[in-house]
Amino acid sequence: MRLRALSVFSVILFIFLGISCSKNSDTRGIELSMTIPQETLTDSLFVKMNYKFVLTDEFKSLTGDYRVFVHFWRMKTKEMLFQDDHVLEKSTSQWKAGQTVSYSRVVFIPQFLDELDIDFVGFEEVRLTIGLYRPEDTASKVVLFQKVLKIESASLNAPEKVYDEGWHQPETDLSIKNLEEQSWRWTSRQAVCIIENPRKESLLILRGGVDKAIIPDQRVILKINDKVLDEFIPGTAKFSREYVISAEMLGQEDEFKFIIETDKTFIPSAIKNVKDDRELGVQIFFLYFRENTK
Repeated sequence: MRLRALSVFSVILFIFLGISCSKNSDTRGIELSMTIPQETLTDSLFVKMNYKFVLTDEFKSLTGDYRVFVHFWRMKTKEMLFQDDHVLEKSTSQWKAGQTVSYSRVVFIPQFLDELDIDFVGFEEVRLTIGLYRPEDTASKVVLFQKVLKIESASLNAPEKVYDEGWHQPETDLSIKNLEEQSWRWTSRQAVCIIENPRKESLLILRGGVDKAIIPDQRVILKINDKVLDEFIPGTAKFSREYVISAEMLGQEDEFKFIIETDKTFIPSAIKNVKDDRELGVQIFFLYFRENTK
């Protein structure tokens, strides 16, 4: 695994002419800069994007309220990988010359690279396009920023994870509408994940579920090595937890154990007329562990 120091790339695009927007809009005097703290971008990565709109003396009030579009396009296949369109906290109709509008958002680059593809060269280029638009007026769209990003495989940068004892095989159901819940793994009473120790402050995100129709008060216990990180009874069938883990908590060994435990389990065949004799504990949809850059 290669660990690289954080750096910042910054691109500033000055829009002096409203060439891409409708004739009723004038984007002169808008300067957009966007910074991303990671030097190396990979798939399966949460990325913090810092936006800064500077309104110069040339700026004139915009007609109507605009939203920001943020599109990531795969250049190889010409398809949109994902997007992060959003509404500005301070609407564009309130913008005035001399002001600066700054904010940050976190996006997740999904896993999309195929390392087994014979044409895979270790990375893929993705075009990032950012701009403004009014939903009710397609002609109002104006591009303020474009940048080609090189996305590397997470396997070369992320700490290695090994699903050790207590895990059942991965399952998939593409008929589920929520894309984040189409794939999962069940734990038994205790499931152990062995993770490479980055020896740096890290971000741990867990998204899972319990069957409250069967066990309404099921308790979930999370541990780093033998120390309890959290203990809770999910309020709903689906839950999400996020933790910043200090380097000290990870210990000094090359690897550490992330443990998911539960106080109650069930066997489907004992409840329903199905051929499933597994001991099921917690359903895990998403387990993320990377150096913290949020």
